[in-house]
Amino acid sequence: MGPGGIATIIAASALLIIALAVGYTIIRISRLIDEVKQTVNNVNRITATAEALTGKVSGAINTILDKESSVMKLLGTVASFAGRRGSNKDHD
Repeated sequence: MGPGGIATIIAASALLIIALAVGYTIIRISRLIDEVKQTVNNVNRITATAEALTGKVSGAINTILDKESSVMKLLGTVASFAGRRGSNKDHD
């Protein structure tokens, strides 16, 4: 085998190693992209759930804090009673 044959074998081996390295890198990158997509989907689900929960909590708070609500009337009565009671202590 002459020097050209040996050089051809070395070049083919180097090309094979480079092809394997590029293939491995592409597989790893595709797996990384899949994991990122899955993470983004999970974050989107969590965000949607948080938005729905925020809407429910906001609606419940609006119902409780409605000016016509009996809860607000009760809290107003308790606050005025506590205010009168505190002012009576100051005068004693």
